[in-house]
Amino acid sequence: MNHIALLEVGVEELPSTEIKNLMKQLNEKLEILLKNHKLKHGKLKVFVGSRRFGVLIEGLPEKQEDFSEEKRGPAEKISFIDGNPTKALEGFLRANNATVEDIEIRELKGIPYVFIKRTVPGISTKELLPLIFKDLINSLKFRKPMRWGIDNFVFVRPVKWIVALLDDQVLNFEAFGKKASNCSRGHRFFFDEVKVEAGTYFEKLKDALVISDVDERRTRVLSELERIESELNAKIPVDEELLEEVVSLTEYPTAVVGEFLEKYLELPPEVIIVTIKHHQRTFPVYHSSKLSKKFVAFQDGPGDPKGNVRRGYEEVINARLEDAHFYYYKDLSNPLDTYVVALKEIMFQRNLGSMYDKTMRVKELSRMISEGLLSKPEEEALILRTAELSKADLATRLVYEFPELQGIIGRIYAQKSGEAEEVALGIEEHYEDNALKLQTLPGAVVGVADRVDTIVGNFYLGNIPTGSKDPYGIRKKFQSIFNIFCSFGWYADLKDFYKRSAEIYGFEYSNFSDVLENFTKNRYENFLMDKGYSIRIARAVNSWWNLPYSGELIASALKSIVGNEEFDKLLVAYQRVHNISKKHDSVKFDGALFLKKEEKTLFNEYLRVYDSLKRHLDEHKFDRAISDLISLKEFIDDYFDNVFVMDNQPDIRLNRLGFLKALDELFFKIADFSQLLDEGVN
Repeated sequence: MNHIALLEVGVEELPSTEIKNLMKQLNEKLEILLKNHKLKHGKLKVFVGSRRFGVLIEGLPEKQEDFSEEKRGPAEKISFIDGNPTKALEGFLRANNATVEDIEIRELKGIPYVFIKRTVPGISTKELLPLIFKDLINSLKFRKPMRWGIDNFVFVRPVKWIVALLDDQVLNFEAFGKKASNCSRGHRFFFDEVKVEAGTYFEKLKDALVISDVDERRTRVLSELERIESELNAKIPVDEELLEEVVSLTEYPTAVVGEFLEKYLELPPEVIIVTIKHHQRTFPVYHSSKLSKKFVAFQDGPGDPKGNVRRGYEEVINARLEDAHFYYYKDLSNPLDTYVVALKEIMFQRNLGSMYDKTMRVKELSRMISEGLLSKPEEEALILRTAELSKADLATRLVYEFPELQGIIGRIYAQKSGEAEEVALGIEEHYEDNALKLQTLPGAVVGVADRVDTIVGNFYLGNIPTGSKDPYGIRKKFQSIFNIFCSFGWYADLKDFYKRSAEIYGFEYSNFSDVLENFTKNRYENFLMDKGYSIRIARAVNSWWNLPYSGELIASALKSIVGNEEFDKLLVAYQRVHNISKKHDSVKFDGALFLKKEEKTLFNEYLRVYDSLKRHLDEHKFDRAISDLISLKEFIDDYFDNVFVMDNQPDIRLNRLGFLKALDELFFKIADFSQLLDEGVN
C-alpha cells in the first residue's frame, strides 16, 4: 500500500531573502535523507509560504525493505585466544547485536578478519519518518537565524506549530518545544486552526485561503496581472524579482488596482517606478507605452470590497511621490556640478577618504586610461567631465531619500543641466555591471577607473575577499572590468592602471602588488570559465590577466583548435621540448656550438618563428602566432630523432638545454601549454 507523508513547520513571517535558499535545501536534503534511510518513495513536493514550509512525500511503503548488512570486525588473531572469544570480539558482537554463530572468517589483503553478515528487517515508515524529519530540520542553514525562548532555540524564525502526518495519523515527532499534530493554520485574518490529512493537505488549506504551493501562487499572481491588463487594456511588465517577492510575501495573493495623483507624472518615470515598485512592491501600469498613474498592488486575502487596501496603498504611494516631487524640483534649482563640492561631506570608505576624494582620484585615473586608449581630445574631455560628475548625484536630496536612483538621477540632472548626452549617459553607465549594455566610452572608462580605485584602495588596506565574505563586492568589480575590456576591445594593460591608481593614492604599489596580481589572476580564470572556456584553457592563459582582451582572444584561438590534428601536433612539439628542459633554469646558449644539422636547422627555424611570432603578437593576430608554433613541429621531431641532448660533454649538454629552454619559453609567450596536455594527446 502506498502512503503519503506530510511535514509542515509553521513559523513567524519568513524573510523573502530566505525562501529560495530554503526551497533548494529542502529539495536536495530530503532526497538524500530518504536514500540514506533506504526508504523508497514516489513524488516529492516542497512548499514554502510566508508563514510555513514543508514537504509532501508520496508513494511511501509500509516499511523499509529488509536488507543485508555486512560488517568487518577485528583480525582473527586478536578475536580469539585458545579458541575463546576475546573482549575485542565480544565488544564488536555486542555493538552489532550478533553472536559468535553469526561470524565468518575471511581474508582481506592476506590477513584473516572476523565478518558478520545478516539480514536486517526493515523499520516501519511510521518509525523512520520522525527521524528523517528531525534530521531534515536540523540540517537547514540560514543567512540570519534567530534565537528565542528560554531554551534558546535557533532557527530562521520562531516556530509556532508543527504538522507531521502519515496519511491521517499523527507522527510521534517534536521540534523546538512543539509537539506535532494534525492542526495547521488557515489565513491569519479569516481562519484559525484547520485539521488536515496528508492526502488532501493542499485542498484543505486552499479552502482556508492559503495557497501553500509556490508554483500555484506564482501562477495566480501572473493570472491576476493578465486579468488586470485585459480589464484596463494596458500593459503591466512583469519584473521577475518583484514577482518572486510578492509570491514569497503572500499566501493568497489578490490584485488591487490603485492610482496616484496625476501631477506626479511630471516626475521622471524612473523616480515613479522606484517609488511604487521597490518601496511599495507594486507593479506599474503602461498605456500606449507610456507610464500611467495606475498601479497594481497585491493584498494577502480574497478581495478588497470596501477599498480599504487600495486606499492604503494610494495614501502611502502619494506621500512618497510627494516627497520625491519636492526633492526633485528642489535639486533642479542648482546645476549638477554644484553638488560636487558637497561630496566632501560624504565618506567613501574608512581610511580611503570622502566621495570627493574618490571623484578626484577617478578623474585622474580616467585621464591616464583615456590617454592609453589614444582617445581624441574631444573624447577625453567628455571622459573627464563624466568622471568629475560621476558621484555628484550622491549629494542630492532625491538620491539621499532614494539611494536606488544613484546614477539614474545623475544622468537626468546632467541632461537638465545641459551637459553633453555622452556625459549624462556615462554617469549612469559607469555603475553598469553588464558591459553589453554600455553605449558610451565615458561610461566604460569611468566605470573601470571607479572599480580599479576601489580595488586598489581595499587591497592596500588588506580588505581582501575570503570565502563567502566580500563586503565591498570586490569580486564583482573584477568581473565587470574584464567584461568592459573585452566588450570594448581594449588592448590596454590593467597592471598599469593598478600602478597609476596606487600612485594617485600615494601608496607604494610593491607593498601589495603580489597579493593583488595573484587575486586578479584567479578572478581572470573564473571570468574565462564563465565565458565557456575549460578550466585548462583558463589556466593556460591566466598569465594574460593584465591584458584581459588579448587573453580572451588567445583562449578563443586555442578553443577553436582543441582536439583537432593541428592541436595534437602543437602539444607533441611542446611536450618534447618542455619535458627535457623544465628543470633547466637558463636560456643561455650559443648557436655556434651546435654540431648536428638538425639542431642548426631547428635553430634557424626558431629565429624565423621568434620574429614572426613577435610580429603577430604585436598585431594581435593570435591564431597566426599559434600557427607559427605549429610550424616548428616537424623540425622539433627531427631534432629529437637525431640529437642526443644529454651529451657527455657538459658544454654541449648545457648549450642544448639552454636552447630548448629558450624554445620552451617561446611557447609560453602565448600560453602555458603544460596546462593543456589533457586537452589533446599525451
